[in-house]
Amino acid sequence: MAAFQQTYGLPPTGVFDAATFQVFRGVWQERRPFVMARLRQECPEPPPINQLGYLVASEEHADRLTRLLRRDVLDAYRRLVAAARAEVPEAEADPELLQIFSGFRDPEADAARCAQDRNCDGLRRAVCSPHRTGTAVDLYVGQLQGMGVDSTAAASRQHMSRTATYRWLVANAGRFGFVPYVFEPWHWEYVKPWDDSFAP
Repeated sequence: MAAFQQTYGLPPTGVFDAATFQVFRGVWQERRPFVMARLRQECPEPPPINQLGYLVASEEHADRLTRLLRRDVLDAYRRLVAAARAEVPEAEADPELLQIFSGFRDPEADAARCAQDRNCDGLRRAVCSPHRTGTAVDLYVGQLQGMGVDSTAAASRQHMSRTATYRWLVANAGRFGFVPYVFEPWHWEYVKPWDDSFAP
């Protein structure tokens, strides 16, 4: 911790204080190309339909059916899940863990839903969501009884962040090209450029 603080011009106390958290959060967020695009006031276009692939039923969480991801992201997701099931007994024992409950979301459909639900406030439903890129996945990492799979209640997020599956993701998802959105334990984004080997 002290080395991190020193690297970023903070007093090297070794204590994870509020100032260190702010710098840490910024460094983490900078790993998400979508965030950097939004800072430039850009809203990335969705990928061409021929770059999207279909999930199979066992990859979709029952709460919400998604259907599509960019095909190279889908391949990376499948490799991530296979590794997690091999390395985390909890994930191997529960096939529901790591299922996707939101993947690619068509921007026009998202905008229509925003308008209908009147909840485009950037928290409950972002006006420009990373899901439009086909590179964002919401993964089931557990839930508290009576709370949704994407509940932002403090108790819910704390519960999710303490699961063995989530902790494995934090330590290992980068091996497969995924980075987290810290506020939402379920939300992960693939950060590698489009892989032409997946072209039709």
